[in-house]
Amino acid sequence: MKIISTLLLTLLVTISASFAQTNAAVSVFKDGVAVVKQNGRFGLIGLNHQLLADPIYNHIGEFEDGIAKVSKDGRFGLINVMGREVVAPTYDSIWNFSKGIAKVKRNGKYGLIERRGKEVAGTIYDNISDFEDGVATITKRGKLGLINLAGIELAPCIYDWIYEFYNKIAHVYIDGRFGFIDNAGTTLAPPIYVGLAPFNEEGLAFAERDGKFGYVSYTGEEVVPCIYDNASEFSNGIARVSKNGRYGYVNLVGQEFVPTEYDQISDFSEGLAIVERLGLFGLIDIQGRIVVQPQFSTPDAANRALVKMQK
Repeated sequence: MKIISTLLLTLLVTISASFAQTNAAVSVFKDGVAVVKQNGRFGLIGLNHQLLADPIYNHIGEFEDGIAKVSKDGRFGLINVMGREVVAPTYDSIWNFSKGIAKVKRNGKYGLIERRGKEVAGTIYDNISDFEDGVATITKRGKLGLINLAGIELAPCIYDWIYEFYNKIAHVYIDGRFGFIDNAGTTLAPPIYVGLAPFNEEGLAFAERDGKFGYVSYTGEEVVPCIYDNASEFSNGIARVSKNGRYGYVNLVGQEFVPTEYDQISDFSEGLAIVERLGLFGLIDIQGRIVVQPQFSTPDAANRALVKMQK
């Protein structure tokens, strides 16, 4: 028995030595292995030049965390430092791993795998975007949804478009209407708006619904209800609004602190705004209180009246 074991060991050493003599390492040793080339194909050897993976691959990539991409006859897979195929070369493409997940493509469809080779999402998608904050956009039959690193569909593929996330919230578009969702796939504002602008510094989005305008918050609440014919941008926490041809002002909580009862209202300057009602001009303050009654034929006359009041 001892003689047989000695003969086998001698044979293995002879084979390894012969292999080392006829094959040149084409990469430096890393993680205890090196890539070798034989007859135009690549394999792996260990530090003692023992053969770990037969030279059957068209290419072997660099090892990262003990895993390397391999290609064979136009297909891609994964191999570990022991020379074992973690993923057989069955994919058209394998992207680099990020946070333990890699995008794969097979027969024109995309999926996700983890380092042990398990498919966490089958190759059923027309596209998978790059992950951001653990979430990626998926496309199936021309519609978009969301998926996480575990391969769970957070939002089904029902949207015509999902816009870029900002503060973990994204506008969505479906059937000609806009809404927005968070990166967990939760609908915050249903897609009922014809127009929905990006959020401003105050955390409000200008919105149009049924031909009327207002502002929607991050939570989906219509802070300024869509009941106005027009609404300006917010400045210093207030916005001018109009309804039925009359103008007023609203604040950031949607309070109409200047009622929509004026024919015209100017911007505020030094805490005052000129108002016009029935062709007569007056002044209001930033709280919406009337400082000079609308009784003057010109704005200048209203300003002169204020000067007299202040003397």
